[in-house]
Amino acid sequence: MSNAKKQGFLLVIALLLTGLLSSCLKEDYSDCPRPFRLFIKAVDADEKDITDSGDVQQVILFVFNENGEIVDAVVLDAAAVKSRNPVGIKLDYPGHQSLSFVAWGNTSGVDFPDKASVKQLNDLYAKLRAQDDKLKEQGQNGTAQSPSDLFYGNLTVPVEYGSIEPTGDQTVTIRRKTAQVAISAIHLKQWNENKEGEYSFRLKESLNTYDQDGNLTGTAVNYIPVSQLKDGTLTAPVFKTYPNGTGQSFSLEILFNGEVIYSTNKGADGKAFVPEVGRLLNIIIDFRAEVSVMSVITPWGVVHQYVII
Repeated sequence: MSNAKKQGFLLVIALLLTGLLSSCLKEDYSDCPRPFRLFIKAVDADEKDITDSGDVQQVILFVFNENGEIVDAVVLDAAAVKSRNPVGIKLDYPGHQSLSFVAWGNTSGVDFPDKASVKQLNDLYAKLRAQDDKLKEQGQNGTAQSPSDLFYGNLTVPVEYGSIEPTGDQTVTIRRKTAQVAISAIHLKQWNENKEGEYSFRLKESLNTYDQDGNLTGTAVNYIPVSQLKDGTLTAPVFKTYPNGTGQSFSLEILFNGEVIYSTNKGADGKAFVPEVGRLLNIIIDFRAEVSVMSVITPWGVVHQYVII
């Protein structure tokens, strides 16, 4: 072990033991909670370690006792995550039966409670921000903003007693909670008789909230991604969504001046528009000749290259 690592390890142990020795008799450590090191690890949809990638810009780590009451909250920036530094966990005396760690990453693009306001485990949530409420007036679901690259993970650790010696290391593994979508409607304007006006996509639908356990809940929302029309083709570059439930599919509407002119929920091969968390759903509609619809799942950030002949 290098000197730097030794110094870091000793510093963490010193922090963990602050205030502990004053409560634990040197002759009797039976009531002393044993300290341990905690690490944050980020993985992709294939369980590949991406901690060093820089995808996780910030992590908020909450610590709760066995009653779901807040014990501590720690914020780690991108550098701390990438460097895999252990998190110093303060072990109170006389201590707790167990500690539950809940880690959320990249919460800047969703509604998330202020760290200081969290007192109980059930105070946690990650809710999509509303884009507007115009569709509600038309009897439709509201629209949501595209979320940030959200990560989540949790871990419960029994607290060991009887020594001031460290126990084994613990790791909270965090995974993505969003999917990516990219949409192309080739030759759309020509198919619509070259009419001038506003063309847009509406993707339907997902629930809008993750609860304290990382489960989807809340109300149904739609997405109207930023799109552009060029040479008659309407495209929506990669944007993020919450998934819409196990095995459930999105449906896609194309609007012209706010009115639906085309809708579909599956490709020509019958494959439904089912988003996969941590992957990119490509939806391609070719309006030349007979309308052709394609649905392709690709790795995160890898757009399917559709060849226009």
